[in-house]
Amino acid sequence: MSDPGPPSSSGAGLDLPAERAGPYLRALAAGLHALAPHDAFVPLAEALHHLQALDPALSGDVLAPAAVDPRSGMPGWTWLERARAEAELARAPGAAEGEPGEEELARAAALDPALGARLQARTALHRFLRAGPLLPLTRLEAALRREGRTADVLLTYDRVAPDGRWLRLRIDLALPPTRLRDGTFHRRDGARLEAAAGLQHLLTRHATTPLLALQSSVEAALSGPVVRLSRGEIGPFWFPGLALPEGAPAAARGALVLHLALEQLSGEAHAAGHRDPWLPPPPHERPPPGMAIFRERRLAASPAAVDPLRAWSVAAGAETIVVPLRPVAVGTRSL
Repeated sequence: MSDPGPPSSSGAGLDLPAERAGPYLRALAAGLHALAPHDAFVPLAEALHHLQALDPALSGDVLAPAAVDPRSGMPGWTWLERARAEAELARAPGAAEGEPGEEELARAAALDPALGARLQARTALHRFLRAGPLLPLTRLEAALRREGRTADVLLTYDRVAPDGRWLRLRIDLALPPTRLRDGTFHRRDGARLEAAAGLQHLLTRHATTPLLALQSSVEAALSGPVVRLSRGEIGPFWFPGLALPEGAPAAARGALVLHLALEQLSGEAHAAGHRDPWLPPPPHERPPPGMAIFRERRLAASPAAVDPLRAWSVAAGAETIVVPLRPVAVGTRSL
């Protein structure tokens, strides 16, 4: 796999050279394929669709510059948002009918090759964007699982964190049934609920706070217990040329390393444990009676770094799964 290459500093972010943006995105996509995140994380299909939209092999320089967050190594917020802005244009009423045809694209390329190439890239990008969803910058979904003595509600909150990591909170609640009638939720169709805006603001403020503090904040706001809570994070993504944080394992230097971290609070007896060699558990952490906290981190890494990273995790007392990050085929292109 190609080295994504060194980034250059530009304001608050790092800009990848144009010729390195594609290899970077394909390496990140390969890491996602290798780790195969489940539903505790943001949807894999949305993540891969977003990365492919950013790839200059599809979109040319329409979404440039390729800005990477210097803390996490993940695609920067502004880079992701440019793709979402183009998706709104592509899905606007009449947008597909108003796109240039092949003859018009050919004429534009003959008159002005640079303008023609950009027009062709934008047309290809818009067609691709209409084929599937992108990652949301923030999204809250609510579902009613059961209604009886309690209203059992599942909240799923997705967000791009300020440092570029992709977060998902899943919160199982046992609420007073009155919460379904007091404006906190509105029924949509079937089991789907629409949550009041204040609830999304609450989760945005506390999305990255310690798990027990997050639990307390949600319970205080909704007057009902949190039965189960999980936070799944995709990122950071370390690659050659990115400044690694202090304490990063030596095996990560010069390698590709994608992190997949999960922490959950639940009443399941087997759920206690700590398999995260990167972040130790907070000191003096005491979950409520009958509940336990479980944490784990999985890594996808360049093949040569797999065994050294496994050894590092064992030495840290939190043996973790490390899988090789290898090229995979997406469409007609090889990563």
